[in-house]
Order: sequence, then C-alpha cells, then structure tokens
Amino acid sequence: MADSDYDVIDNEPKGVTFDFRGFLFKALNLWKLVFLCIGLALIVAYLINVRKQNIYKLESLVSIESEQNPFFTANTSISFNWGGVSGKVGKIMTSIKTRSHNEKVVDSLQYYMQYLEQGKYRMQDIYKVAPFVVNIDKSKGQLLNIPISIKFINDNTFEISAQLESTTYRVQRYLDKAKYKVRVQPGDQRKTYTLGQNIELPFFSGTITKRDSDFIMPQREYFIKFLNFDGVVSQYQNAIKIEPFSNSSSSVLRLSLIGNNKPKIVDYLNATSAILSKTELERKNLYATNTIKFIDSSLNVVNSNLKDVTDEMNDFRKPVSYTHLRAHETSLHL
Repeated sequence: MADSDYDVIDNEPKGVTFDFRGFLFKALNLWKLVFLCIGLALIVAYLINVRKQNIYKLESLVSIESEQNPFFTANTSISFNWGGVSGKVGKIMTSIKTRSHNEKVVDSLQYYMQYLEQGKYRMQDIYKVAPFVVNIDKSKGQLLNIPISIKFINDNTFEISAQLESTTYRVQRYLDKAKYKVRVQPGDQRKTYTLGQNIELPFFSGTITKRDSDFIMPQREYFIKFLNFDGVVSQYQNAIKIEPFSNSSSSVLRLSLIGNNKPKIVDYLNATSAILSKTELERKNLYATNTIKFIDSSLNVVNSNLKDVTDEMNDFRKPVSYTHLRAHETSLHL
C-alpha cells in the first residue's frame, strides 16, 4: 500500500510560548511611562497618608483576685463565694462593657469636651497640650458641636468668640445630661475676659485658667468643642475591649482601646481600672455595712428577749415581804 494513501492527522496540541525577551524590550521602550505611573502612585499614597490621623492601640492588664479573711474558716464565714475567681472575672468583664460604668469614666475625664487647634489639614486634638484648662459650669447649658474660639491677647487676657448663623442652637447641661434649645443673636459673638473670670454666655458658662508650667503664646488661637454626652459614651462603650490574657491565666484580663490620641487612651484605661476598683470597694463596704446592721438588729432582738426572760426570772425569785405575811396571819386569827 502506498504512503500517499494514508493521511497523517497531527492532533497533538502545540505549546504556547511567551517571548519574554521581546516583552522586556517593549517595556524598556516605555520606561518613561512606567516611571511616571510609579511616581504618581507614590505621590497619591503620600497625600492620602499625610492627611490621615495616626491610629493607636494600647493595652492594660487587670489582675482579679478573690480576697478572703484568714480568720474566717468554712464554718465561720458568713458568705459563700459562688463561682470563685471565675465568677468574679465574668462579672468584671460584664461591668466594664455596661453603659453605667462608661458613663462614670467619661464624666470623670470630661471627654465630652475637646481641646482643638487648627492644623495643616484638619482640627487637631490637643488634649493635655493646651496651655489652659476649661472649668465648665455643669448646671448651665454648653453649645453642642460648634467650635468656640479662644484667642489669647496676652498672658492674662483672652478673647472668646463663636460664629453663630442661626437664632436657635442646641445646648446640653452636663449636670443631668439634659439637652434643650436656646435663642442667641446671630453673628460673630465676641467678648474679652481674663483668666479665672466667670464667663456667662448663651453658648458657654464657666471659667478658664492657666495650666501649670505651661507658656501661653499671645495671638495664638485655640478652640473648645462640646459633644453629645450620650454619643461619647456609646463610642467608648463600643471601642473598649476586654478579654482573658491567656487560657492559662484566666484571672488576668486584657483591656484594649483604639483611638487617635494616645494620652486620651492611656487616661481612659487607667480611669476604667480605678473606677472599677472603687466600685468594687463600695460594693464590699455596702455588703459589710448591711451585714453589720443585720447582726446588730438580730443581737438587739435577742438582747430584748433575754432581758424580758431575766426580768421574769427575777420576779419569780423575789421573796414575799414580811408585812404581807403578818397581814395574812392576822386574817387567819380572825
């Protein structure tokens, strides 16, 4: 049979080859465009990063111990610690996430008030850096969410002002956390005061004093801003985290908080631990006081009953008087 009678069909797939050398030469021809794209990407990344605030995460460790009186034994103790240390750990983890606990922390640190300064790109929080301290009158309403300017004329005199565009504004009284509206005169409200002088304005009430060992720069402008108390509490309540330090150390808890201002985070973690310790101490004192009151009331009842029994016994053992016997004998002779 002839070779021409057979058709050879080649079904084997041919491999796809990539000409890397040719691609490299083409890329080198476009080196200007490549370097331009890389430069633009670096510039965009720098502009984004320089405008973003730094984010910090700090942690604090809390050790939980079950204190017991060494003079108490299992037979003489007046209480029983249900759950031991593990029960106490769970209670503390729950307490730190409660709203009432975070309200105490925010109120003690006055985090509803911000100290601000105009930065290059945004308002910067200058907590503990401001050369002055604002002492507000909690019984008066403070303007919410509007920056109040404080510009020092010299070391002792400053100008306080606010740009008010409307006739009514919302204020909050931080003594009872009540919010209400006040009527103001629109325009640039501006007045001059001295350090320590009482300030009574529709949008601010309180005094401003100099912070210790700080130098006041004249003509430098600062701002204070009051925030909604409930919103600040909710923010920190959701931000603070608490968890066991490790599986082997269940009695050690890790507190953590994320924020933009490092000193604020430090103070909040420290205040959380301090208020938690104070709350536990108050609870123990209340428990001891109620226990003492119960014991005193029980002893008073026992003492009263014992006194009544003693009086009855004394009356029973009291001898009959001689006069009474003579009268009885006389009556018999008759």
